Amino acid sequence: MIDFLQNLQTEEHNFQEAFVSKRHAKVKASQIPTSKDITGIEVRLSDVVIIDNKTPKVFPFPGLAKVYFINMILSDVGTTPITIDLNGFEKVDDNYKLSLDRTLFSWKQKANSTAEGPSQIHVFSSLIKSKQSLRDVAKIMADVKADKKFQGLADELATLLKKAGTVTNISSLVFELAGIVGGFLGKVEDKPLLTWVQSFTDLNGDFDVLGKTAKSAENKFASMKLSITIRDKGKN
Repeated sequence: MIDFLQNLQTEEHNFQEAFVSKRHAKVKASQIPTSKDITGIEVRLSDVVIIDNKTPKVFPFPGLAKVYFINMILSDVGTTPITIDLNGFEKVDDNYKLSLDRTLFSWKQKANSTAEGPSQIHVFSSLIKSKQSLRDVAKIMADVKADKKFQGLADELATLLKKAGTVTNISSLVFELAGIVGGFLGKVEDKPLLTWVQSFTDLNGDFDVLGKTAKSAENKFASMKLSITIRDKGKN
């Protein structure tokens, strides 16, 4: 069984940037835009790099590895609160960048709509080294989604998201879901190269400075980056 708590990095972020943009530098506290002013949110994944694939180079073997990447996105908006992706990569060398740059989550307020954006977005990403040939990822995901335990946990998690459940409760269910996916991967290492849980929340319904915030996670085996961009009506 994969222990996703090994090589784990986690952080909760509240949609507040560490810098002040020129546009909002002199805005008073009473004028800080609230969630009602937010018109767009995007979360992007980039620069997923295998630093050390944990495969020794012993002649005549080149020391390449086979790696799975599990990614889950959860939010309290939309008809699909939970999305899961699985990718497989053959012949991964040290210091190898995986082709995983993509938008993970995107929300944009429709014209003439008063709908508010998400109050929470959770990202789970994990890199796992396989001990055997990679399996068909499409079939793995079909089997996962047909699994009764997975379906039950996904429904429970979706309900919890809508009820603005605590991050701790959500995280525990996310790890259970990831464990089910891991069970379908076949023979893999029980310690992921890197697992990252990043929670973006708006607990008070307020936002501070708008724009782009970059985050990163890294250990001696792998690294990856996330960025979140928040727009208001003035930037659309």
